[in-house]
Amino acid sequence: MLTTLPTNFWYAVEFSRNLTHTPLPVTLMGQQYVLYRDSQGRAIALSNQCPHRGAALHRGWVEDNCLRCPYHGWMFDASGTCVDIPADLPGVPIPKRAKVATYPVQEQDGMVWLYVGETPETAVAPIPHLLPELGDPKWRAVYGEYTWNAHYTRVIESNLDVSHAAFVHPPFYGNRDRAAVDEYEVTTTPYSATATVKAPAPKRRTFLKYLLKEENRYSLTTITVYLPTINRIEIDFGFRGYKYIYYTTSLPVDEKTTLAKYIGLRNFLTFPWADKNSHDNAYKTYIEDQEVVQTCTPLAAPTDFQQELLVASDALIIAYRKLLRQYETSAARSLSAV
Repeated sequence: MLTTLPTNFWYAVEFSRNLTHTPLPVTLMGQQYVLYRDSQGRAIALSNQCPHRGAALHRGWVEDNCLRCPYHGWMFDASGTCVDIPADLPGVPIPKRAKVATYPVQEQDGMVWLYVGETPETAVAPIPHLLPELGDPKWRAVYGEYTWNAHYTRVIESNLDVSHAAFVHPPFYGNRDRAAVDEYEVTTTPYSATATVKAPAPKRRTFLKYLLKEENRYSLTTITVYLPTINRIEIDFGFRGYKYIYYTTSLPVDEKTTLAKYIGLRNFLTFPWADKNSHDNAYKTYIEDQEVVQTCTPLAAPTDFQQELLVASDALIIAYRKLLRQYETSAARSLSAV
């Protein structure tokens, strides 16, 4: 099972809109990083530990496009090189070892992507372009985040599970007579799996169903997982082209903690006053899933298919675990070659 961070991947670690000249900390499986923007708006990523006395650099500040340590004022430029040690007398050379590690950064789909792998970033899985609707004036976006006390693979699988709604989410409790899942096809690539499933509409009248003024029995939901942390869920309500997209990155803070950052997009009720309803729905769904997901053992989703009994309705989860196992195998080969 996956108990370490898959390193040779890009990670969507922060919303682009949140990254400013104020340093932001990022944690991936216990490792600390810091992000900031320079005066040209470029995203910079460094190790979050000062090589002098180990202070967290994100508690410092940006000065002349460099990051100033809050403990003794050492200043590091975008290449990680120390350019100023205030305690040294004029003319004293800065030690060559006075450096912090730097990491490649890109921005895509409203997210800042960080690469911390050892393989050159040009030789690994590309950053997926899964949210072309973002920025389109026909769509309204909301942003949010929440923390799970669960392994990130379990969190991701909660977004791939197509058969739990009638038992976990109150709006669907009355749909147990329609809990059976029709067969569906899963399409895979070396880094992703996608499926479209027919899902029963909520039994309880929701705000959207009130708007539609009719009882749609089903909607079509297209679900994608992209290694290692990205989910995209697109719900087509089958009426007037109304859709809702839930895009999330599930960041492994450590083996027991996952930070999920989501972007929700809707092409109906695109008024600011309707944002609260989108946030409330996302939060309620999170709380309902969290209560169950945090009880799952083992912590990480097992890639040994003898460990848990999966059935036909779990086809998308099976595909995801096969992708994980494929990664584990390739990672093991790389280690054995060292």
